[in-house]
Amino acid sequence: MADLTVNSDDRGQLIIVAAIGLAILLTLMTVALNTAVYGEIHVAQTDDSLNEERSALQYHHSLERGGGGLIASLNREHDRYETLNSELEGAVVTWSNLSRSEQLREGATTNATLESVTYESRIVHRNESRTFVDRSENTDWNVAANVSDVRGFEANVTETDLVDTSDCTDNGSCFRLEVEGAEGNTWRLFVYDDGGVTVTVELASGANETYGPSGTSAKLNVTDGTVDGSETFTTFLEDDGSEAPYTLRYANADTVSGTYELTVDGKIVDGGIDDDERYGVADAPRIEARITAAAVRLRYRSPDLRYETETEIIPGETDG
Repeated sequence: MADLTVNSDDRGQLIIVAAIGLAILLTLMTVALNTAVYGEIHVAQTDDSLNEERSALQYHHSLERGGGGLIASLNREHDRYETLNSELEGAVVTWSNLSRSEQLREGATTNATLESVTYESRIVHRNESRTFVDRSENTDWNVAANVSDVRGFEANVTETDLVDTSDCTDNGSCFRLEVEGAEGNTWRLFVYDDGGVTVTVELASGANETYGPSGTSAKLNVTDGTVDGSETFTTFLEDDGSEAPYTLRYANADTVSGTYELTVDGKIVDGGIDDDERYGVADAPRIEARITAAAVRLRYRSPDLRYETETEIIPGETDG
């Protein structure tokens, strides 16, 4: 009959191996629960610590779910930076207070505070065809400065006010869009009348591309690089000599008529939109602000656990 006796040394080794295995298991469970979270968790006791951690993470995730839906709703209802910020800040305070009352019944204290807000700005000149001057009738003006990204830049132009010429690169009176990159290199797009709406793109290297004429009007997609959806030109996003951040400006904006809209990252006016001489509130061109992300710091404390982290809430990213 086999001897099933285990000596004391072997027992000691088995206990150590079992303890290490248990420790690894608990660590893996903790990591699995906390994979998407950056923060600090201090556990004072092991009793029910995973349950308390789970409660803390549930609090965290409820903030993300509720916050994502809230931001999406605010973006639909408001379009000014200052209104969006104040509404979101007030909503976070309200949510934090309501949640605190609920968590207190479970023996935990909580708090959530808005740390920062990230915006995008949609610049809109639509509804009626008019020249591309700013609200103050400036013909040479910065549309947006030092932006990290530009999206969906579309313009519909007519030949009504275009300069009649066969070459705009040497004609200082033609309308042009200039995009200056981080190194000071500039990509240019000229629009003029050469038997119809004609477009010339001048790359940062100095090379030129010309497209058209397109008739009495043309649809330009500046970020996709198309004229009337077919002819393709090199955009500033593709130009090797132009890198973000970008500054976009119009020159001779009274020599082109039509509509346009584009979206850029960030907040592009220092104060309120109403106080900026370039943009109107109701009239073109105007800014429609949107929140793209919000950083919220949350704290969860119970007798055996202290949890604190900053989380980024993005509208539409977290499922309800």
